[in-house]
Amino acid sequence: MLQFGAGNIGRGLIGILMSQAGYTVTFVDVVEPLIEAINERGQFTVREIDPAGTKETIVEHIQAINAKAEAQVIEAFGQAELVTTAVGPGVLRVIAPGLARGLQHRAELNLDTPLNIIACENLIDNSKILQNYVLEHVPPEYQAYVRKWVGFPCCVVDRVVIPAGKPEQETDPLLVIAEGQGQLVVDRAGFVGEPPVIAGMQLTDQLAAYVEQKIFTLNMAHAITAYLGYRKGYELIHLALQDPQIRQVVTGALAEVSAVLVKRHGLDPAEQELYAGRVLKRFENSALPDPVVRVGREPKRKLAPTDRLVKPATLALEVGLTPSHLATGIAAALLYDAPDDHEAVELARDLNEKGVDQVLADVCGLSPGHALAELVKENITDVRSLFSKQ
Repeated sequence: MLQFGAGNIGRGLIGILMSQAGYTVTFVDVVEPLIEAINERGQFTVREIDPAGTKETIVEHIQAINAKAEAQVIEAFGQAELVTTAVGPGVLRVIAPGLARGLQHRAELNLDTPLNIIACENLIDNSKILQNYVLEHVPPEYQAYVRKWVGFPCCVVDRVVIPAGKPEQETDPLLVIAEGQGQLVVDRAGFVGEPPVIAGMQLTDQLAAYVEQKIFTLNMAHAITAYLGYRKGYELIHLALQDPQIRQVVTGALAEVSAVLVKRHGLDPAEQELYAGRVLKRFENSALPDPVVRVGREPKRKLAPTDRLVKPATLALEVGLTPSHLATGIAAALLYDAPDDHEAVELARDLNEKGVDQVLADVCGLSPGHALAELVKENITDVRSLFSKQ
């Protein structure tokens, strides 16, 4: 099977699941030292850290090829039984032409076996978005083949993996350090042919509920913790969440989202409350120090109308709830100005040059006068004054 992206999620969730399911995992990446290390060693270690203890797993049956070696990538498509990605939402459009050429190669070989491509990205409709990108590059004469034989099942992927930086990762660059739990839930109906049987991959006929529960609960709370934490000068998520002021906003936003999800998907209120509580426990794990700038990166993407902050807030308004805490989180995201994040730099510039009304329209899809836009604007002054470095 092919895994595009040999980073933390690519190795620390997808790689370990697929290797343990019996696949030979071929990573496709552009980082040459990483590719060389995978090919030289043929294995890597995943260290899972939970409050109960630490477990290490050796992941074998792996190899890697450079995405720039187009002929090799195309050839690999002719033999692949499954394709997954973990490259980041913004990179899906970049890899789409290569995927299209690989699918064209399968069509030219006249392979009559299904191939399914799962985009394991924190994005609603992730694989469908990738499918649209790919089909833009598939020549007309091969479109029918791709639509018949290639599936793009959407999924929910969930695992906290810390970025490289620990001393042991300096000596072992392939080491992945992650929380013990991980989740990959995939839409059963999205597969062409029979879905593969993979331990740790859950199939569902109700993916929308899983997607919104995860993105509007976990990713939302993660983002708000990061943006408010950055405002107050915290460097790590677990330290930010210890701040009573930040925690009050995050727990309030979780309550607002939980009310929306219960109404929207008929979730059991008690089960949703437990899920939200587990989210906070995961963020509090000091053994997995997570930088706020990692969690907060690409704020414009996270402020999009369908993403983790604006979408649940607009849904709350639709069901008659006032998303006060979500609006505080959106205001904090708008004010996120980390100098090494190009989206944050653009956001700060646009706020200064265009004003908040135009940014809310351009980035969040909120027209002037929209109830959420007004609520966010009311919160911006408070965020500026109440959430500042000590």
